[in-house]
Amino acid sequence: MRSRRTVKLRTFLIPILVFAASVFYIASRFQWREVFTALFKADLLKLVVLVSLSHFAYIVVRAWRWRSAVRHVIPQVTFFDYYWITAVVVSLSMLTPGHSGEALKIEVMKRRGLLGRLPGAGAFALERVMDLVMLSSMGAIGLVFGDFAAPFPGWKAGAVILAALGLLVLCGLLFFNPGGRTALWLAQLRCGGSPKTWLLMAVLTFLSWVLVAVNWQISLSAVQIHLALSQVLLLISLVTIGAVLSLIPAGLGVSAVVTTAVLTNMGVVAVTAQAGALVLHAYGLIIVLFGLVHLGLWPMYRTHSHRYQTGE
Repeated sequence: MRSRRTVKLRTFLIPILVFAASVFYIASRFQWREVFTALFKADLLKLVVLVSLSHFAYIVVRAWRWRSAVRHVIPQVTFFDYYWITAVVVSLSMLTPGHSGEALKIEVMKRRGLLGRLPGAGAFALERVMDLVMLSSMGAIGLVFGDFAAPFPGWKAGAVILAALGLLVLCGLLFFNPGGRTALWLAQLRCGGSPKTWLLMAVLTFLSWVLVAVNWQISLSAVQIHLALSQVLLLISLVTIGAVLSLIPAGLGVSAVVTTAVLTNMGVVAVTAQAGALVLHAYGLIIVLFGLVHLGLWPMYRTHSHRYQTGE
């Protein structure tokens, strides 16, 4: 009993301490006057328009992947349902630790009578494994080909090994057949067991992360930070991993510290790197607003979806 309480206490205490340390670092180290000067020089209207368009494309791709994962269970559901639910849940999951709130799309579809919880959970798990493989691969590519001075000599080899292990785990989940009850569980995870479906999901996973990289490049370019693709991939990987491990919603504070440290390591001037960290927070805010707009129009979505399902 005490061990459980200790674990719960640590679960809450560690993120709070990390958040406090990050806030202290940002408040004491950021050169706020120069940072805001750089931000005010950015074309914010252009940033909002470009990020919104790119994020729209990202949501379409993620909705397509989700549809591919569960279509064998619910072939009658329209793409409109997948898109709207994805637009709300995925966009607002930015506010949750490690985007864990994205799992709510399973519950939303279940409550609408569109999807069972077990096949939804299996499909979501496979999506997450693919995302992790892609994220580790991005980090490996960035460390091997990017201009980044790794603090430890073994980072590059470790990143490559981690990406390779992730790929092996994914292949094992898709092709290993132990039989018995485990096989039944894996069948739910494998989304119908079609290699064609897995390949499509893999391609869509790759495309979705390419769109994330495009959004990051758009945001950083607004404050005159121009990085090579390998550098952007590494930045996304390190910032995302840092935000997930911190257990802080949206990685608030931690992501800014990691972004500043990585950009500075890549040769970006400290003030500009700090502006880059803040503009990435602005990018996150645009995504959240995108989700809130779709949430506000939810009654319209339900009406359209209901009419389609009833044939009116």
